[in-house]
Amino acid sequence: MAKINLNTMFVSVLGIGFIPFASGTFGSLAGLVIGYLLNLLSYNLFFLFIPILFILGVIASNTYQKLTGEKDSSVIVIDEVVGQLIAMMFVMDNLVLVFISFIIFRIFDILKPWPASYADKKMKGGFGVMLDDVFAGIYASISVCLIGSIL
Repeated sequence: MAKINLNTMFVSVLGIGFIPFASGTFGSLAGLVIGYLLNLLSYNLFFLFIPILFILGVIASNTYQKLTGEKDSSVIVIDEVVGQLIAMMFVMDNLVLVFISFIIFRIFDILKPWPASYADKKMKGGFGVMLDDVFAGIYASISVCLIGSIL
């Protein structure tokens, strides 16, 4: 296990990644909370925070992997936060769709349809760690927007 430092606290989203079961689900729940708080401050913050968290997530995940030797450790949940923010960002005006985005994001994150599976298996380092969740978030966002257009 890596020693606890600022980088580890960031990739584990304040220790959530150390929950011994379903850490990705808890990371996604943290994304819901973070997204809700961003939206309270200003919806436009999504467009600032997602790219910043993605870039910092790539760097911090690379650092964590070098420290621990673990590839895509379950401790790293900043990728779930970014994916969840993407999944929910266009439906923030509908709380039901926000919760549906969580469920659909978790499904896509677990199933990893292409190109998420490619990013997960073939891309090395922090970029691969983060990118598969970005794809899952995009798929979930499209799905939730389609559901919203039907309802």
